[in-house]
Amino acid sequence: MTKKLIIGPAEWFIADADASGVIRLVREAMTNRTTVELGLYDGAGRAVTVFLNGATASSVVLALDPTPRPPSEMS
Repeated sequence: MTKKLIIGPAEWFIADADASGVIRLVREAMTNRTTVELGLYDGAGRAVTVFLNGATASSVVLALDPTPRPPSEMS
């Protein structure tokens, strides 16, 4: 589970096998301003259900790249 979904200050983890379905549902919620049910994991690895309301969420971040980036020279 290297993929993350960030909604506001909350970070959730996405199982690799579920990534394409989660991406599709997030896109649907944000595009159509609907609510979707997402099967995700919390920081302790527990399965959770997160409801994303695309009508009220101002932004959602999908971090799909498992490769850590080296710190920039400005860090």
